[in-house]
Amino acid sequence: MSKKNDNTPLYDEVMRGVFTIHQLSESAKGSLMRNRTFMFFMASMIFTSLTTPMYMLIESWYVVDYLHMPTMLGIVLMVTAIPRVILMTVGGVLSDRFSKTKIMFFSDFIRFLLLVSMAVLFAQGLLTFGVLLVFAAVFGILEAFYWPASSSIIPTLVAPEQLGTANSLNVIIQQLGMFAGPAVAGLILTFGSFQLSFLLLGLLLLLGAICLFLVREPRQRQADRRDSMLLEMGEGFRYISRDPFKVSIIVTVGIASFFISGPVSIAFPTLVKEVFQGTAMDLTYLQVSFAAGSVLGGLMLVVFRPKGNVTLRAYAAFILLCLGIVGLGWIDQLWHAVIISGCAGMISAYANMLLLTVFQLSLEQDKLGRGMSVFTIASTGLYPLSTGLVPLLLGSGWSISEILRTAGMMAGGFLLIVLLSVKALHSPPAEVSIHTED
Repeated sequence: MSKKNDNTPLYDEVMRGVFTIHQLSESAKGSLMRNRTFMFFMASMIFTSLTTPMYMLIESWYVVDYLHMPTMLGIVLMVTAIPRVILMTVGGVLSDRFSKTKIMFFSDFIRFLLLVSMAVLFAQGLLTFGVLLVFAAVFGILEAFYWPASSSIIPTLVAPEQLGTANSLNVIIQQLGMFAGPAVAGLILTFGSFQLSFLLLGLLLLLGAICLFLVREPRQRQADRRDSMLLEMGEGFRYISRDPFKVSIIVTVGIASFFISGPVSIAFPTLVKEVFQGTAMDLTYLQVSFAAGSVLGGLMLVVFRPKGNVTLRAYAAFILLCLGIVGLGWIDQLWHAVIISGCAGMISAYANMLLLTVFQLSLEQDKLGRGMSVFTIASTGLYPLSTGLVPLLLGSGWSISEILRTAGMMAGGFLLIVLLSVKALHSPPAEVSIHTED
């Protein structure tokens, strides 16, 4: 019944490309760089990758510093995340049915209009907490359609033997955006204003939309479009649930989202304001350190090819990340936090890239959109619950340091349970195995 071994040579080649760009032929790399459609897509990702971390930092600092409502930060993040989670499966089905570039274009362009509106409302003194919640919800809705399309479009733009290089380039660009975005946002907030920040974010999204308009996406096959959207959404979940390997990865990213991503997203601005008594630039140091570590983690996968079971390496990295989160809960000096943040970013990028790649390679071509939407739901689905729970714990007397220590220990324990109890992780499917050459 299994067909997993039929495409093993192709998947082996893809995996070698992911971890060793230098082993691809010069002609393959050259043809990728001459692929105008792919390069326009990469240009759009540069602008979007800058915008997302900038918006998150500016929004967080606006709530904490301008509105003086640090305990409400989790509510804002939750309002952003809930619509994204609810509509993510719809976005995955739409990305399988319709043009991915058009979905991404309209998402970027509408967000551009929203940011211009935020700048106008701020200038008039009307950007209150309630209004900010409305914008946060709309941003979450638009991201629900954007990310499934962006995560599944690359295999349609490049040849199979170039997929590894293309994926690596895409991830490195996103991590560089995480590095540069907070730095730029911190400088603007320090020497400029919130209004200038909103306008600059809008300009970046407009440039990203223009680049997407120039992308010529290949026509999609019409085979599966006769089914209703609800049936296709259900099929996506059933497709994942039939494979213990895929289910284990989904559970893992869910654990990471709830116990790591949620607490850390609130911890950075809260630590700066309440523990370090710092400024927006201090928050920038933490964000930039994490992003710089993420870039380094991505480059590690390019320079050093993992050997053996890559999935086990990813779990080991995640458990090490949990120890870093525990350490972050013990410190009271900014420079200690900057160092730990950088290490956590490096380990997080390394582990996430490994799991994302093996999960993507385990999916069938015509189910990329739906499969990746389930992955994205898992990585963000518990995030709003986590960001909503953290403020409640803070309000009940917990310190942010106690929350970080508890979350890190619980995440590490749950990941160990998953790793030890699921045999599929120790013997992954053939299509996602890495075969090394001596």
